[in-house]
Amino acid sequence: MQAGGITKELLRTLALAQGVTLPEERLDAVLKQYQAYLQSLARMDSLPIPREAEPEILFTHQMGSDAVEPPERK
Repeated sequence: MQAGGITKELLRTLALAQGVTLPEERLDAVLKQYQAYLQSLARMDSLPIPREAEPEILFTHQMGSDAVEPPERK
């Protein structure tokens, strides 16, 4: 789905399909957010990543000198 093809009516329908009622005054803000989300997806789809690439499942957060290094992957 392209970001340019999203209308307020379509956004309202998508929300209702998920059981969410969007107030009229929120539609403009949510529409911008949804368009930005779709643009981000399109950018990710355009990256030259092979189909067989797997996501990294080990996440770390370095919090200073006491941080623990993750084990090496084999």
